[in-house]
Amino acid sequence: MRKARFLLTVALLLLCLSSAVAQDAALSDGTIVEQTPCAPSSVSTYEQYIEAFKRFQTREVDAAKREGFRMEMATDIAPRLVSREEFERRSAYAGFECRRIIYLSDRLKVVGFLWKPQDTAGKQFPLIIFNRGGNREFGKLTPWSYFGFYTYVSNGFVVLASQYRGNDGGEGREEYGGADVRDVLNLLPLAQSLGYVDMHNIFMLGWSRGGMMTYLALKHNMPVNAVAVGGGLTDLVSEGKRRPVLANVWRELSPGFEKHGEALLRERSAVYWAEQINVPVFIYEAPDVKRQTSPLQPSSEHPLHWCGMKPTVFGK
Repeated sequence: MRKARFLLTVALLLLCLSSAVAQDAALSDGTIVEQTPCAPSSVSTYEQYIEAFKRFQTREVDAAKREGFRMEMATDIAPRLVSREEFERRSAYAGFECRRIIYLSDRLKVVGFLWKPQDTAGKQFPLIIFNRGGNREFGKLTPWSYFGFYTYVSNGFVVLASQYRGNDGGEGREEYGGADVRDVLNLLPLAQSLGYVDMHNIFMLGWSRGGMMTYLALKHNMPVNAVAVGGGLTDLVSEGKRRPVLANVWRELSPGFEKHGEALLRERSAVYWAEQINVPVFIYEAPDVKRQTSPLQPSSEHPLHWCGMKPTVFGK
């Protein structure tokens, strides 16, 4: 009798396990498996906002110094700050919401964020996919990055962003432009599943490493209307020589780097396959950012001109 009960219990457990596995396998890439409201911002006063900006500026200067670059600390930060009135308006975030999401990408649970208007019933909104910079936990997004992308959501956009696999509690391990590019590509089926995104009106924005991710997504034929890139990595081969610290990061994160290092860097560098980029590109270069990639000049020799793109460069 005991043996029969034991066998029955084992059979039931196996049945439950196989059912769970089958259910998980049925979920496709881009499926949201969990979502929660974003925690309130820790910066609640204008004075805290100013101090947070000063700390950010100090971190940037120190990071540049560690890599051997000189970056001046701005003596007058007022032009870089929003007014007290604007701070209050953005902080209130009235009519909008932020949600922390966990979605599937290559069957891995990847963390991301969704910023959107609260009222979406019967509406269709254009989408901006934002690609973050940094690597691993460095440079990761917070719920209230850029005031929760207030400028965009207040102008009628939905914003989606990925932390990339393995970061912020997600599964897997990022590869700095390898398989983790699919974490960006899989934001499209996620967006479609929301029901309120205009899938014919999609744009992409990438900063620094996120610029590289943006170019790679275009290389994979991600259907977007146009993209904007700020300080984006376009030539990792030359950039690695200019910034050895960054080259060490790629060595740590890119599978097969020791054997195929330069080939992997070329695969991630838009200057080597610019003809595969076939949407309008707006390039922003901040003249005071010393650690950004080598400048992209709007000249006839720029690789993006080779495929007739004529990129717009702003910020010089």
